Amino acid sequence: MLHDDFADLQPHQAQTDDEKIAVLLDLLASGFENDADLDAVRDAALHHLLQFSRLPDRTTAIMLGILSDEDESDLVLNRKVAAIDLLAHTGPQAKPAFATLNDLLPLVESDRDSKRWLALRAARAVWKITGDSSPAADVAGKLAEDEEAWLRIHAAELLGEIERGDE
Repeated sequence: MLHDDFADLQPHQAQTDDEKIAVLLDLLASGFENDADLDAVRDAALHHLLQFSRLPDRTTAIMLGILSDEDESDLVLNRKVAAIDLLAHTGPQAKPAFATLNDLLPLVESDRDSKRWLALRAARAVWKITGDSSPAADVAGKLAEDEEAWLRIHAAELLGEIERGDE
């Protein structure tokens, strides 16, 4: 009973999946400049969007905005990975992101392990968007021999996913 009374005092809460998605995308589209307090909220929004099977077309443009952030911090790189994973989740609908994702693949040669991770996730997204597993297999094959054990493990997982045909 108390919970119901309290809920009545709350501002309008999104009820449908479409309303929830719109709120999360609006938050992500609002920009990232000078508001470090919202980093955890934005990261959570990216991960929550993965629970929805259909996302609106504007999702791709918002994820491309995240990918265009020039900040090189690990926090931003992790946010970019989450945006890439959301593009992969979106599948063929995210085709407008193909060129941007493809431009990330050469990062597999980076000295920085977080950038090689970005390349691996981008390669998986390219596969999920286009259906062509070749770029994913190439990047994962290179990282299967990486000096970082965690990257080798993730590369092997992607190669296994490709082998099983998990689209």
